[in-house]
Amino acid sequence: MIVVLSGPGGAGKGTIARLLVEGDPSLVLSVSWTTRSRRDDDIEEAYVFVKPEIFKKRLSEGGFLEYNEFLGHFYGTPIQDLDDNKDLLLEIDVTGGHQVLQSDPSALCVFVDAPNTELKRRLLERGDSLEHVEERLVEAERERKEAAALGYQFVINSDIEETRAVVAALIASSRN
Repeated sequence: MIVVLSGPGGAGKGTIARLLVEGDPSLVLSVSWTTRSRRDDDIEEAYVFVKPEIFKKRLSEGGFLEYNEFLGHFYGTPIQDLDDNKDLLLEIDVTGGHQVLQSDPSALCVFVDAPNTELKRRLLERGDSLEHVEERLVEAERERKEAAALGYQFVINSDIEETRAVVAALIASSRN
């Protein structure tokens, strides 16, 4: 099974994904490739950071399950072999989720969200510029609309542990 976890920047997707994988041995987190620079708060395993020409070469070889260009940088989920007893968790944007649904309509898609005021606070707290935060908030509105049109399950992250439990329950329900 493929589980897609999407949501605007600052919604807590990365933390939730990490907690889900830590608590579920049959769930594996895919590591996306990106052409953006590493941020101070990025953990080393969060992404494979590559130059644009390396990304484009892999793309031309059909090496991504999904990919997208977001605010001037490429992001993509590499195609990988999986153990049949493992489910794959993708922390990707809604456009990537749309691509996954085209190839696997049974994928579980969850949109983690928070109010714009909270997103703004979290993004500023992690060091994003005000201009970048404003761009991300505009993008958040677009993503919400696209996620709703694609049939995503929506979960509001006001408490990280509650949100993790809700998403874990959605995954468990989808497995049955």
